[in-house]
Amino acid sequence: MKVYAFDFDGTLTKKDTFIEFIEYSKGYGKTFFGLLLFSPILILMKLHLYPNWKAKQRIFSWFFKGMNIDEFNKLCQNFAVAKQNIMCQGGLDSIRKALIQEDSVIIITASIENWVKPFFKEFENKIQIEGTQIDAYSLLFVILISNLIAMLLQSMSVRLGIVTGNFLTKNCYGKEKIKRLKSAFPYRNAYKLIAFGDSKGDSYLLKEADESYYKPFRTKRRINFDEIVRFCVVGVLATALQYGIYLLLIKWFEPQISNTVGYLLSFMFNYIASTKFTFKVQSTTKRGIGFAFAHLVNFGLQTIFLTLFLWLGLPKTIAMIPVFSICVPINFLLVRLFLKRK
Repeated sequence: MKVYAFDFDGTLTKKDTFIEFIEYSKGYGKTFFGLLLFSPILILMKLHLYPNWKAKQRIFSWFFKGMNIDEFNKLCQNFAVAKQNIMCQGGLDSIRKALIQEDSVIIITASIENWVKPFFKEFENKIQIEGTQIDAYSLLFVILISNLIAMLLQSMSVRLGIVTGNFLTKNCYGKEKIKRLKSAFPYRNAYKLIAFGDSKGDSYLLKEADESYYKPFRTKRRINFDEIVRFCVVGVLATALQYGIYLLLIKWFEPQISNTVGYLLSFMFNYIASTKFTFKVQSTTKRGIGFAFAHLVNFGLQTIFLTLFLWLGLPKTIAMIPVFSICVPINFLLVRLFLKRK
């Protein structure tokens, strides 16, 4: 007997569906604002200073708490229909092949089950899906009915599920994936486990497997929305740090000197956040040199444009604003080029 265990986000899909679902449900503007609001928590999470599940739950709650569960589920179904293009066809073909061979298939994911399940409607009940389950409370309407003989109480419960924003189950990540697997298929020695994953959260599952495949269905990577959002979050924080130091120091020093000090302090924060959070790559000497070169170019451009805008008569307190609007997009492309290069 064979059991095929698949991760969902990044393995069977081309991108993370958590952010994708929020953007689909709430629109780009509110999504960006919400992620910006929670950016300090996201950065702490990526630095392993804040629990992954807790950050995810807080963000989910902020966007969806109070929504009717039927409305939420309908949204999940529509999302799956609208976003079929994010599925990796190679992964779906592997599931189909396993089912033809009458092997068992389980999808174990940290994503919310409500929007994961509709993506696999074609398989009906032939596969198992283990994900993060959300909580919804019920409103109980009690109707008291009396008759002529005695006071008989009857209660009718009308389920009106409301999303609480909390998770019913543990975030299905890391060791939790092994627990879910063994709960569904308890006799581990009775089957051959073939696992597919793409991230640190799948490492325990991949180690447990008799055969493991890391990022098996990936095609050439492109700049995606998630990466741009993460860059913007880090960029806003780094820019705010630089600009705050600049505004503080221009009371005593020249604008160019103030900007240099602010840039250096912002640079140190930016490098850590960019490797750990934005582009999710390991910090190496080669990447560090490339990152420094990209920011050296960016700093040179900032200095040139700052001097230009001051010469054009802009007040020194706001001269950096148009400088950022020009240099930040250029910096994104340069930083991505050097950090993504192997």
